[in-house]
Amino acid sequence: MAETLRMGLVGAGPWANLVHAPLLAGGPGTSLEAVWARRHDAAQELAQRYGATAVSSYDELLERCDAVAFAVPPGVQASLAPRAAAAGKHLLLEKPLAFDLADAERLAQAVEEAGVRTLLFLTNRFTAECRAFLEQVAATEPQGAQLGFVGGGSRAGELFATPWRVERGALLDLGPHALDLLDATLGPVEEVTAVGDPLRMLALTTRHESGSVGQAMLSITAPGAVGGLLCTVHTDAGPVVFDTDTIRDDAAFMPTIAAELAESVATGRPHPIDVRRGLMLQRLLDQAERSLG
Repeated sequence: MAETLRMGLVGAGPWANLVHAPLLAGGPGTSLEAVWARRHDAAQELAQRYGATAVSSYDELLERCDAVAFAVPPGVQASLAPRAAAAGKHLLLEKPLAFDLADAERLAQAVEEAGVRTLLFLTNRFTAECRAFLEQVAATEPQGAQLGFVGGGSRAGELFATPWRVERGALLDLGPHALDLLDATLGPVEEVTAVGDPLRMLALTTRHESGSVGQAMLSITAPGAVGGLLCTVHTDAGPVVFDTDTIRDDAAFMPTIAAELAESVATGRPHPIDVRRGLMLQRLLDQAERSLG
């Protein structure tokens, strides 16, 4: 393995342009070597901006890299990531892992069989503010949590109104972030239920092994809503709050993700936020979706 992790990027849409490409190209510990997308012209435009190569096939991308990052819909990731793992490529995975639990399980099994390292793109978990919040909560006895993640960025005409978000709504898009933080603050989730409409406004309730309860309100289409994620954990020492609107540097998570992926590959140690956590979250999403009927 080269000292710098040579990354291949699958996808050339808004998230790939805004986050994945500058993250991988900027490092530390990673370089952007190749880009492959359904639209070759979009891949070329993105690759040229960072001195990478736009390749004409997924197989060619795999030949040029040590690891693959995915900025594509969950169903596409679920079909392509196992091939990368089988080829010995490490993975930077988006959330959710897949559209359904069976495909997520197949992806996780492919990773386990290949023995490659993975990292799950849960943006908040790589910010200094979220890590300080979790440390503060860990020093207390949590009793419950309230979380709000209500925005309108996936309404018609908005930047992230991609087909899968328009079709599937807030549960698959924002649910992983919400359930991850509720699990990280209150402990393992025993049960999750959902009420409402994923295409409009959805509420999740979690019951935890610790006896704590959590609630989350989610929307990606709320008219006029521009807020980020706000999580309040009620503890024996009083409320502890994480508010993404107070993050000082919106891009500070990028070098953290690059460095921690490269470190996991170099050391061979699994990252705590990897495909296994993604599978745990997918099981909770599946349970929530089934509770909606």
